[in-house]
Amino acid sequence: MSRAVPVLIATTLTQFSAGIAFWSFGLLAPELAAETGLEERDFGLSLTFTFLGAFLSAPFTGAIVRAYGGAGAMMRFFAVMAGGLLLTLTGTWWGAMVAAFLFGLGYGPQGPVGMTLVAQTVEPHRRGLFLALRHASVPLAASITGRLLPPLMLIWGWQSGVLSVTGLLLVSLLAALLAGRIFEVETAPSRNLTTLGRFRALFVIPEQLRFLWAVGFGFALTQTAVTTFSYLYLLEVAGLSAIAAGIFASNLHLTALIGRPILGWLTDRVGNAQRVLGGIACVTVASALGLMQVRPETPAWLLVPLAMGCGISGQCWNSVFVTAMSFKVEAGDLADLNGRAFSFLSIGWMASPPIMWALIEVTGGYTVPLMAVAGVNAVLVVVLFMLPERR
Repeated sequence: MSRAVPVLIATTLTQFSAGIAFWSFGLLAPELAAETGLEERDFGLSLTFTFLGAFLSAPFTGAIVRAYGGAGAMMRFFAVMAGGLLLTLTGTWWGAMVAAFLFGLGYGPQGPVGMTLVAQTVEPHRRGLFLALRHASVPLAASITGRLLPPLMLIWGWQSGVLSVTGLLLVSLLAALLAGRIFEVETAPSRNLTTLGRFRALFVIPEQLRFLWAVGFGFALTQTAVTTFSYLYLLEVAGLSAIAAGIFASNLHLTALIGRPILGWLTDRVGNAQRVLGGIACVTVASALGLMQVRPETPAWLLVPLAMGCGISGQCWNSVFVTAMSFKVEAGDLADLNGRAFSFLSIGWMASPPIMWALIEVTGGYTVPLMAVAGVNAVLVVVLFMLPERR
């Protein structure tokens, strides 16, 4: 426990700065659209490019840590993220997409290193809570970025937003340099395989994790639907005002900020992460069905529990998933497998936006997409509660 608290603080702060940079791409979209004459939705593809970069780099997390150490790896990740973000200063669509891709290359492994450090240093009976506290920095970053970055760009120009966020990433790089011991990661030695064999092994799901990763993929695939698309649905179909929809989105992120530590604590108390994931899937089904009932005349107070449900559904499963995985593998393998899991889940995060848009365009509305979200999570409810916990 001697290192657990300093590790939690350090990895939470680095994840917080990475989270601010991650959310800043969406807030830059209106400014870049005005700069280029394109539509805001054209810059929404930055999310897909970010997770494409993460998908390609995250499997190599363990190898990078073995080569440079935890602190050296984190420094390189933040250097890549900062360098990538600066490319948005070109003020072009291509520059923004390349920036998102490069940012994803650094963002992908950074998170798994932090998860691994927390899991390796805290006692097992507190692991769920500590991992959830670290993960809570992401919705906190979303909330703060949304409140500070737009006014900053309004006063000083959108370039000031890019430079400010880049500076924050460089501060995290410096922190990793100065607090090297805190970022020491336990890693297993590289297996005695050929280069081709090691590369192929990065993309093979270990047998004991196949069920859990399949469940995680289901959550990743539907996460965007109950976060980003819930907001769009309320504007485009339910007919809510921009203010009401904005309050809904704010409540969603605030719920995630509070809900992650609560569910982490609950996972520790229950001692069965699979059951907690099953409960989250139940909430997702109710949230998807509840969204379809919203009308312009829906009382504002009814939107509060719905926003809370979407916050739990979309943003509170991640730390429970990581906690479950940490008990299924050796400590020295966590860096490798956390990185590979993040890469695998990135496929779902990448695929979700285009799938949702395609379903909306083909069916002419949100009913089929939201029913699909409810259906996927109903299956998760059945398998998570009916099947025994997989070890």
